[in-house]
Amino acid sequence: MLTVATTARVQEHSQRDPLHQLRETHARAEQSYRPDIDGMRAIAVLAVVAYHTFPRVASGGFVGVDVFFVISGYLITQLILAGLRTGRFSIREFYRRRVRRILPALLVILVVFGAVGWYLLLPSEFARLGKSITWSALFLANALFARGGGYFDPDTEVSPMLHLWSLGVEEQFYLSWPVLMLLAFRRRQTGQVLSAVVASSLAVSLWGAWHGLAPYFFQPAARAWELGAGGMLAASRPAPGITAHRAATLAAVAGLVLIAVSVVLLEPDVTFPGARALLPAGGALLLIAAGPDAPLNRHLLASRPMVFVGQISYPLYLWHWPLLCFARIVLGRSAPPGLAVILVGIALVAAYATYRFVERPIRFGRAKGGAVPWLLTGLGAVAVFSASVQWHAIPARLSGPAFKAWEAAATDWSVPFATRPEGILTATVASRRATTALFVGDSHVQSLAARVARVIAANPDTARTGVFAIRYGCPPMPDLAGTQLGERCGESFEHVIELARSADVDTVVFVAFWESYLMNEFSPAQDKRGPAYDFRDRTHVSLGLDSPLTQRLLDSFQRTIASLVAGGHRVYIVLSNPTSPEFEPLSLLPASARLGLRPPERIEVDAPERSVDAGAYEAYVAPLMRKLRDIAHRTGAEVLDPRSTLCDGMSCPATLRDGGAPTHLDSNHLTSSYARERAGFIDPVLLGSRP
Repeated sequence: MLTVATTARVQEHSQRDPLHQLRETHARAEQSYRPDIDGMRAIAVLAVVAYHTFPRVASGGFVGVDVFFVISGYLITQLILAGLRTGRFSIREFYRRRVRRILPALLVILVVFGAVGWYLLLPSEFARLGKSITWSALFLANALFARGGGYFDPDTEVSPMLHLWSLGVEEQFYLSWPVLMLLAFRRRQTGQVLSAVVASSLAVSLWGAWHGLAPYFFQPAARAWELGAGGMLAASRPAPGITAHRAATLAAVAGLVLIAVSVVLLEPDVTFPGARALLPAGGALLLIAAGPDAPLNRHLLASRPMVFVGQISYPLYLWHWPLLCFARIVLGRSAPPGLAVILVGIALVAAYATYRFVERPIRFGRAKGGAVPWLLTGLGAVAVFSASVQWHAIPARLSGPAFKAWEAAATDWSVPFATRPEGILTATVASRRATTALFVGDSHVQSLAARVARVIAANPDTARTGVFAIRYGCPPMPDLAGTQLGERCGESFEHVIELARSADVDTVVFVAFWESYLMNEFSPAQDKRGPAYDFRDRTHVSLGLDSPLTQRLLDSFQRTIASLVAGGHRVYIVLSNPTSPEFEPLSLLPASARLGLRPPERIEVDAPERSVDAGAYEAYVAPLMRKLRDIAHRTGAEVLDPRSTLCDGMSCPATLRDGGAPTHLDSNHLTSSYARERAGFIDPVLLGSRP
């Protein structure tokens, strides 16, 4: 126990020691509310909202989630360690507080947008929504979306619950973290355990980025280092600078600059998080470490507007994306800027109402004591209901006959495929002819399966057997990695070429969405640099159409074709079929069909929208198609142009003749019905004689 004199000497010394004062300030701050951290939450959520609303302006706004992770790791670890140091920590009470913090707003979102989905979505869309709600209610949304591809895939624009992946990561963190901290604290190894978590998770994140594996974006193992880094800060004390005040000022400014640079300059890419996530995470750590008295934190982050947005940041995060997503579904395209701003405004109002009338009463009001059982029961009820939706036990409102053609267009992939160990999907449509045509390529091969089956059924004695060897997202070219999954497609290609040399195979057909790998899909807003890369290039630099690496890959592809032709095979290169955002079924379905109080008896598509002018597309892809034609000319292969039978000149139908069913699954994949009827360009492959 200190004497009065000793206490006086300590106080006198502390007055002369700026470092000691700074440490005391941070020690007090650990036990008190920090409004500047609410300001950080505001920055994080506004970055995410900006990215979802205006991705060209805030191309890296998705890093707001990384800032959230660091904040969560800091605050939760601080809470746990403070309780452990005073002997008052209770795991049971910790989980009860998490339930009261997370579930009220989440339940509102799941119920509201489950109902919106019932009203607006087609049966297959409603079933997918039910599945995502089920997984979200179990806090496994990140696992679900990791199975489906990458966060930056185009399909995610119509996935209303996509943003809940981050909630899954945080809840999985909350389940394990208090137990881990308790064990580490008892053994006096908190620092060592935190360091091990950060080091191992960062290694996993870097490994996932190195191999370009998009699912690692969602994985807790690749994200725990951000939460753990916040925890390390909570368990430590700030280091001194030249002077304490100057160090805090510089740390805050540097932190805000790092986050701002990340939001403005980073681009969506499968290599995230990886090393690039060090920028926003490091910025968040610096802002927190600067402390509440740093001028930037005190005057900007702790200002009333920033604190207000920070306090509603969680419900704002929950509300904004489903609103934008359902607008995209109804309109068939992204919301125009004016509407997007209105939707964000609605999200702000809804977020405040959720915070004021749902969150606060349950967290701090009279309902606090008995809320947990009711919240868990409600979450269970939502999970059961959404699982029923997923399995079509609860029908969507738009389930009438008018929507059957649209549902068939979304699901009509009629040939069953089996998966080989190499990741290749295979299928066989057999005839009685002794020779085989091997179709090699990406998912565009699957679009042709219905036509192949029709031709063989009509000519069982004279048509070749059709064998398909497909790998999604992989072009039929050596040495090239995939587009979104970072897969080493060249290895699959080698297996397929071995299959092509089988005795019964006399015809090989290469089909692909060629431009998506080397140029990007046709769209007026797209950059012309494709997402694919040479899998031997560990920097994952995307290939441009005229780059030396691309030319080397095309030369290797040419040698492969030449060897097949020299071996007596007929070889065909199928050019890309015309693509356009205007083919997307969502863009064709009138908004009135979804919004009307009564489902329509027939879906009417305006006549001008029933066809698409392919002229702009053909001009865009001409340089690449010319390279493919040159390869065919030099090797003796033949070129097939899908437009010759799919379109009338440059006019390509967007719906079938009856005007009811779309011709495409999306912007580029043909429906089976359309391919079965119009993909006659492929017939000579099956019916032609051997040269």
